[in-house]
Amino acid sequence: MLAGAAAQVAWRWAASGLASAPDTWTAGEVIEGPFSLRTVVADDGARELHRTVVLRPDEWDPSLLWRTTVDIVQRGEVVDVGVCVEQDMRHHRIPPSPLQPPLVSLLQELVGRGARAGGQRVAFVPQAVVGPGGVEDFVNKVLIDRERRLPVLLFTNLKEQDGSYPEDAGDPSLAARELCGLAHVYVIPRTEDTHRLTRRLGMLSAYDGAVRIYWPRFHLGDPPPRHPLHLRQRLNKASGPAIVRRIIEAGARSYRPPDGTAALLAVHARERERQRVEQEVAALQDDTARATVLRDSLYRALDENVRLEQEIEALRDQLQHAMQRAEELETRATALRGRPEEAEVSLDLAGEAVAKPAVAPETTP
Repeated sequence: MLAGAAAQVAWRWAASGLASAPDTWTAGEVIEGPFSLRTVVADDGARELHRTVVLRPDEWDPSLLWRTTVDIVQRGEVVDVGVCVEQDMRHHRIPPSPLQPPLVSLLQELVGRGARAGGQRVAFVPQAVVGPGGVEDFVNKVLIDRERRLPVLLFTNLKEQDGSYPEDAGDPSLAARELCGLAHVYVIPRTEDTHRLTRRLGMLSAYDGAVRIYWPRFHLGDPPPRHPLHLRQRLNKASGPAIVRRIIEAGARSYRPPDGTAALLAVHARERERQRVEQEVAALQDDTARATVLRDSLYRALDENVRLEQEIEALRDQLQHAMQRAEELETRATALRGRPEEAEVSLDLAGEAVAKPAVAPETTP
C-alpha cells in the first residue's frame, strides 16, 4: 500500500460527516462547527509525507475534544503510518479512555491492508497459540523477536475447561479490538499448551486463567517481575480495564512519529515561508523596501538556525547520557539473567507455583 492509498484511507475516515469535504485527499483545511480537518503534503525527493489532523468532539461528551494526527511517510516501497491520539479535556475528572470506535475502524482498515509493527503483522482479533509448533513459534517468532515493537498481551484458559477465560480478565476479542496497533493479543485455549509454555519459559510463563504482558526486548533470562503477571486468584472486575489502560498509557509514552516526519514538515514550512516572502517582495515597488523584507527574512532564518543548533547540542548531550544509562542498565540486566536452562521448571514445579501463588512473582492492577 503506497502513501497515496494510505492517505486516502485516512481521509475517508477523517472526513466522515463533513459535508463540505472533497471526496479525495486534498491538502488544505476544512472547518464545520466544532469539527476541523487539516492536511499537509511534503516531499524532499526521497520521501513523501501526508499528514492528516482531525479535531472532533466526543460522541457522548462534547466537553471532550479528540485530536488525531495520522502521519504517512513513504520511502521507496516502504510506507510508515503513525497515529497519535490526544484528548483536549475541558475538565480533568475524566480518566484516559481506550481508543474511540471511529479510530478503531481506521486502524482495522489499515490492518486489513497488511499493516505491520516491526516484523509482526498487526491484528484486531486475538491470535491462538495451539500445539507444540504453535508454542515454539509464539516464543521464538513473537516473544523473543528482536524487531518486535509492541507488547504482547497473553490470555490463558481456565484449567477446568479449555477455551474458557476468567470473566474478570476481560474478553480477549474486545481487548484485541481496543488494543489494535498498540499490542499483539494472544490466547492459549488449551491447558496442555500452557504446560508446554511453562516448560519453555519457566517462571516467565502464564497458566490457569492468568494474564501476562510481555514487553518488547524480551529475554528468556529476564527477571519475572519485568513482565507483569496477573494471576487468576488476584483478578477482579477492575483488572481487565486496568490491564488495557496500562498498555495504552505505555504506548502513549513510547510513541514516536514515523522517521522523517519532522524533516518533511520542516521542508513544508520552508516552502511556505519562501512563497510568503516572494509574494511580499513582488507586491513592493520600492527596491529599498524589497531589500528590507529580504534582510528581515534572512535575519529570521539566521536566528532560527542558531536556535536549532543550540537545541541539537542539548539533544546530543541528552542522547549521550541516555546511551550511557542504557549501557549501565544492560550490564546490570545481563548480570541478573541466568542461563536459559536455569529458567526452565518442570510441570511439577509449575503446579507448585499455582498452588502457592506467593512463590511466583506477580503484578496486580
